[in-house]
Amino acid sequence: MNPLLCSLCILLVSAGCARQPSLPPNSPFNVTSRINDSTWYGTGELLRIKEPNQQLKDVRQLNLLVFTDMDYPGMGGGPNPNTNTGCVNGECTRTQILMIYNIPLKKGRTSLARLNKRSLISNEQANLSYVGNSGGLLKRYINKGVKPSWVRVTRIDQTTGVVEGRFAISLKEDMTVYNRLENGMSETARFASGLFRIKLKDVLLK
Repeated sequence: MNPLLCSLCILLVSAGCARQPSLPPNSPFNVTSRINDSTWYGTGELLRIKEPNQQLKDVRQLNLLVFTDMDYPGMGGGPNPNTNTGCVNGECTRTQILMIYNIPLKKGRTSLARLNKRSLISNEQANLSYVGNSGGLLKRYINKGVKPSWVRVTRIDQTTGVVEGRFAISLKEDMTVYNRLENGMSETARFASGLFRIKLKDVLLK
């Protein structure tokens, strides 16, 4: 075999086997990222939703829900009570909620565009919402085709049900939100170096 071709094959195999980044074992949060170059973290849930007429083994897609109590510009006096815990213990006032739908329950990378095509509901698309103390929507970012925008499942532990992965997502502000908060934030929310390690949660619809 040509030495150059042989070296190229070895390089490709090595790249394919390279260890994917993952959350440190001692991470206090099960989701971390950077948003517009600022640290972002929260508590995530990976939901496997089973319809009444489905077998659980046939449900091969997940919804990722992440919420946090981190402050943001223009939210007023802050959460009540004022916390900044990433909602680790569940006792928090949620200020930001990130949702990503229809993630395949298998290892690999999928673009947001492809995830949206898998949806049977028109408004079921990735979004980031900023909410006020009363829970009302103040600002929302949605997928409008800006890249990079993808999610990768890197590990599935069949014994524990823990799923690990990465994400990089670019969302644009939804200008149709009624009475939206104008607080000088960027029109694009760019998540980079996103990591998650979450135990799968089954939701059985009746």
